Amino acid sequence: MIINQISRLSIFVVLISLSFSQDTLTIVTYNALRFGANDGVRAQHFKKVIDYINPDIVALQEIEDQGGIDLLLNEVFNKNSQDFLSGPLSNSRDMENGIIFRKSKVELIGNKSIPTILRDISGFSFSIKNAAPQVSSFTIFSAHLKASTGSDNEDQRWEEAKQLQSYINQQDKDFHYILSGDLNLYSPNERAYKLLADSMSIDLEDPIGKWVRDDNSNVLKFTQSTRSDQIGDGGSTGGLDDRFDFILFSDHFTMTDPNLKFLDGSYTVIGNDGNHYNRSIIDGSNTQVPNDIAEAIHFASDHYPVVAKIIYTSKTSTSPIAHAGKDQSAIIGETISLDGTKSYDPNGSIVSYDWTQVSGPPITITNSNNVTASFVVPEVSITTKMSFKLTVTDNEGETGSDLVNITIPITAGFTPYDIQISSEKGIGDDCYPSQYVGQNLEVTGIVTGVRPDEQYPNFFIQDPLKTEWAGVFVYINVGYKPPPVGSQVQLTADIKEYYGLTELANVSNTIILSSNNQIAPVTIKPSSLSNGCSLEGEIYEGMLVTINNVRVTGALNDKNQFFVSDSLNNEVIIDQYMFEGAWPNPQLGIVFKRIDGIVHYNFDEYKIMPLKNTDFEISDSSIVDPESSDLIIYPNPSKSLVNFKLSPSMANQEKVKIDIVNINGSPVANLFNGHLTKDRFIWNGRSINGELAPTGIYFFRMKIGSKETTQKFVLLR
Repeated sequence: MIINQISRLSIFVVLISLSFSQDTLTIVTYNALRFGANDGVRAQHFKKVIDYINPDIVALQEIEDQGGIDLLLNEVFNKNSQDFLSGPLSNSRDMENGIIFRKSKVELIGNKSIPTILRDISGFSFSIKNAAPQVSSFTIFSAHLKASTGSDNEDQRWEEAKQLQSYINQQDKDFHYILSGDLNLYSPNERAYKLLADSMSIDLEDPIGKWVRDDNSNVLKFTQSTRSDQIGDGGSTGGLDDRFDFILFSDHFTMTDPNLKFLDGSYTVIGNDGNHYNRSIIDGSNTQVPNDIAEAIHFASDHYPVVAKIIYTSKTSTSPIAHAGKDQSAIIGETISLDGTKSYDPNGSIVSYDWTQVSGPPITITNSNNVTASFVVPEVSITTKMSFKLTVTDNEGETGSDLVNITIPITAGFTPYDIQISSEKGIGDDCYPSQYVGQNLEVTGIVTGVRPDEQYPNFFIQDPLKTEWAGVFVYINVGYKPPPVGSQVQLTADIKEYYGLTELANVSNTIILSSNNQIAPVTIKPSSLSNGCSLEGEIYEGMLVTINNVRVTGALNDKNQFFVSDSLNNEVIIDQYMFEGAWPNPQLGIVFKRIDGIVHYNFDEYKIMPLKNTDFEISDSSIVDPESSDLIIYPNPSKSLVNFKLSPSMANQEKVKIDIVNINGSPVANLFNGHLTKDRFIWNGRSINGELAPTGIYFFRMKIGSKETTQKFVLLR
């Protein structure tokens, strides 16, 4: 009876398989061990591993910078062909997640960075090029969660997983997704794993199930380490005893979608033959991979690559293959040829070509319906990528497409002013982000301060010719020797945003042009820095400034910060980060005639960071001189109505918009929009929808043209 059932089932499966065709995609997750632009030797080992696996999509972790992903793409994946493309990096400060994919099999149709307290979780959405119409697109998330044991680290992994949960909960029920990466999980009992694999809100499926770390019976599930001893690249040692790297699938792939599903039995840790528990992969022979591949895995990274396959329903006919040519670099005014001559149709002939522009400044394509087309590179002021799509159609009406990117590099002649100036606040954690984020540029400025720290002597540079948008923070790697204060330097570095802070990072070249230059601090009002992210504060980020006539209103906290305020109660944080010497502990009420320092921004706060003892000057008076103000708020705090009195000088202004915003910058109420003719306004304490606003900190925000002014007040209920 059982045999009869099996026979009937086998016949049924055969009949189904004859009615449509199927194909597979090979997906890999691989921690590349802080891979950067200078890792050419390790790239050779990665090439052996990648050639052996022959993947279609590779999710990468621990990519140092754009130079790192470019090196992998050009010297590993495309060394002998042009089959692969890479997706965008997220511009996290602490290593990045990347993606490289086979462009003939899939098309990148979108990307999303989910911020966490440490590193972004990077999502990349794909459609399958030769899939049947009913096959869904899907998203692969590449993640690198907090490392190390201990409850604090476990809690942080849980918090990071919750950020993914929040994003998933906003998607519809047909959202197909895969979570891959170095999740640094030590046990299936961790809250992060339970949230990912056991909760209804995310409900990811783990193809190989639960495990016990440092246990020989679980060794086939382990992914770190490939080494037992250090080999000089900073990788982990100790042999194979942990499962840190995962590929997890939403239930669409395992239960609900017959057209796009995980291929049972395909989940494999490449190079893990089960015989190297607590040993290096090259300690003895390897029964899963050839010895030269085991050696390449050993030297490429301290993590094993993990592979899984998905199977999908493919078209019954074969589409033509478009080939738009190699990516190119170009110069302004150059005529660029777009070459589709390597396009082909496996079972017919191509009857038409169509070149279209996908991104970049608009241009005219000459001969856009020919196999080869051309265009003239336009004028640009920043490094610009122009993308073009070639669509080919065969004699059966099937189509295929491919993208080619033309990059116009503008990398030299920049100052901090060029990098910093911005008119858009951005979204989320942004605070007037640089338009150059993600680019590697030469930036020239004068060093205004160096952090007195042997391991991380981060520093600031400033444009001596500007009094706004003139400074920028330089975040350096371990082992970098900073230039002395007063040096005019030319730095080659990546432009990044770190939770609202614009910075130069991954400095690859430093040239000292001159020495002993001096920059005088710019005098600013405390109100500029007292209201969180604002245009009036952002113009001074990274600059050497001075504030005058302030009283100590907050004692030292656990971060070695104290607080000062002017006569209008505009409070400024004074921070120790850049200070050399014994940090002062001033008594409450002490009046400083002057405090000099560099403006820094993080966690939605501006602060001034003095450099030395002479940056403080104590006043002979115990009275803070009153400041003139363009705005008076009363009562403050208020329990109901709040009054706002503008100075007469503010009258008769055009294009004025006045709002009440909360501490997150979201509008709560609109007070005025138009030509300003009066000087008094009242807020009734209610939101736009008429509800009572809750207790909290609020801001009066007035925009006059492109200028923005904010002032804080408190509402009590």
